[in-house]
Amino acid sequence: MQARFEIVKTMKLIFASNNTHKLDEVRQILSPIEVLGLRQIEYFNEIEETGDTLEANSLIKAQTIWDWLCKKGLTTTISGVLADDTGLEINALNNAPGVYSARWAGIPSNDNLNRQKALAELAGIQDRSARFRTVITWISQTGIQQVDGIINGQMATEESGEGGFGYDALFIPQGYDVTFAMLSAEEKNSISHRARALHQLRTLLEL
Repeated sequence: MQARFEIVKTMKLIFASNNTHKLDEVRQILSPIEVLGLRQIEYFNEIEETGDTLEANSLIKAQTIWDWLCKKGLTTTISGVLADDTGLEINALNNAPGVYSARWAGIPSNDNLNRQKALAELAGIQDRSARFRTVITWISQTGIQQVDGIINGQMATEESGEGGFGYDALFIPQGYDVTFAMLSAEEKNSISHRARALHQLRTLLEL
């Protein structure tokens, strides 16, 4: 067991994102594995998310960084690249915004405007059931794997909480009476869609 722990401590993964909130979550969930963000590897280009599904965009991001690392001959110094794409799927809105969650209210992405749009779209609607879904792509020397994580819940009628990011101040996870933004980072990371996907990845890779 100690040997496995030492192996995990020496692993180095790249998370293909510039989102510091997501990076913090991934680091906490995958601890003690070392997770580097794109700024730490000095990758500053914008990755265009041109896919029309979470699976496609997740793969685009992971593949872009993996190919960049291969070109620079850096794949021998890391264990692999992971990337996620996450969507909020609201039942009454035909699962919108889905893959367009980050830029629902326009480009550049603006969390506050996205939340305002969600509230406006749901005005007067009784069915406020929704879910968050995360798809994670893992690329390494051994190939490509994809896993997903889902958490069901409800959309609140107003914003509550100061924590989190994105739609967290509007999403009440199933079994709770508060939004993600009102939970501590530890509480959220124990139940979230991203946590569920990452735990699947850990199991798959025997981390």
